[in-house]
Amino acid sequence: MLPDRSLVFVYNADSGILPRMKDMSSRGAAPGKDACNLYAVTFSPIGMKKEWKRFIQDLGTPVRFLSRNEFSSEFRTTTATFPAVFLQNGNDLIPFISTDEINRCAQLEDLISLVQQRFTQIRE
Repeated sequence: MLPDRSLVFVYNADSGILPRMKDMSSRGAAPGKDACNLYAVTFSPIGMKKEWKRFIQDLGTPVRFLSRNEFSSEFRTTTATFPAVFLQNGNDLIPFISTDEINRCAQLEDLISLVQQRFTQIRE
């Protein structure tokens, strides 16, 4: 466990009913520039994938999931791109996994491996 640290996963989507309806209606179409690969690899049509949920629970550090508007509101930043993962250490927010890295993940196993690799690096 990393004391006083947490991971913040940020989706490339806004919170709220209207954005969710738009997202759900566009899922059947080909991925566009606004698609969220973090969401695509971690969710199935019936909810969060069990393997991902188990992995997150077993990480041994707190994890938060935010939409891009929630993240921007809480952290007052406009320079971040999404999806992304940040390491929050107290009041500091450190990039942990970039948008490009998440978008290169073709399946859940790729993302899990990437998170594990980064965790190993920060523990050393």
